[in-house]
Amino acid sequence: MGKRFFIVTLLVTLAAVVAVFCAGLGIKSYREKAAMHSFEAVVAKVVDGDTVWTDRGEKIRLLGIDTPELHHPDYPVQAFAQQAKDYVAGRILGKKCIFEYSDFDHYDKYGRTLAFIYLDGDLINAEIVKKGLGYASPNKNIPRTREFLVLENIAKKFRAGLWKYQEGGQIKK
Repeated sequence: MGKRFFIVTLLVTLAAVVAVFCAGLGIKSYREKAAMHSFEAVVAKVVDGDTVWTDRGEKIRLLGIDTPELHHPDYPVQAFAQQAKDYVAGRILGKKCIFEYSDFDHYDKYGRTLAFIYLDGDLINAEIVKKGLGYASPNKNIPRTREFLVLENIAKKFRAGLWKYQEGGQIKK
């Protein structure tokens, strides 16, 4: 009976630990989703690879990524900055998109709304990083950071866009 009691106790304890762990993941996921809000708008202007204006007059900064500088007072135009802007303009300019933002990180220091941009279910922020036209933000507090870092590593491996001349990747033929 002692051995049987020990095994049952162990299994019940293990089940409780798994249940608590899963509940914690569920709560975290719920909090992240509950904190996200969205709106639809047409992209009226593309400023650069990571900043757009909507027809509602909102300036949007793409969340979780950074693209080479096109209009910076302290830096010259960086390589692939124009390509990033052209890609974003070709993809979403004049189109109705879904803008998803968080309660926790709604605005950046310049007053721009920080958002993920979706067009027909595609996450534009991710596309930019995957094509090598931007960098993943290293900020671990931003949702999707891990996903963007994986996409950045893929772009590096295949020397896409701004990673074309990086060592260690492979060139697609």
